Amino acid sequence: MHIVVIEEELSIRDIVQHALELDGHEVDVYPEAPETLSCCDLVIIEPGEQGQAFPAIWRLTQRQHLPVLILTFHEWNIDLAQKLRLPIIRKIPFHLAQLLDMVDSISA
Repeated sequence: MHIVVIEEELSIRDIVQHALELDGHEVDVYPEAPETLSCCDLVIIEPGEQGQAFPAIWRLTQRQHLPVLILTFHEWNIDLAQKLRLPIIRKIPFHLAQLLDMVDSISA
């Protein structure tokens, strides 16, 4: 599966990229959401402290019809993601096994 990871924090971006690649996925990483994405199967994104990336997330899910997985520890983002019915992975505590399981369930 081709996965795009959008996470501003370099250490988390690197950990997620490495784990996904070890699991056999092709991974592209970005520190912030680009205007458009092409040729990917899943987007994993951290929406920012105040949900700044939710407009980009909306574009990805509605216009490009890409599945999105939210990666966050901000309660505001969790609440909004739940309202939008988007899958969520909490960064604290962060469990790579949970992330990989969720990616596998989305790809199935």
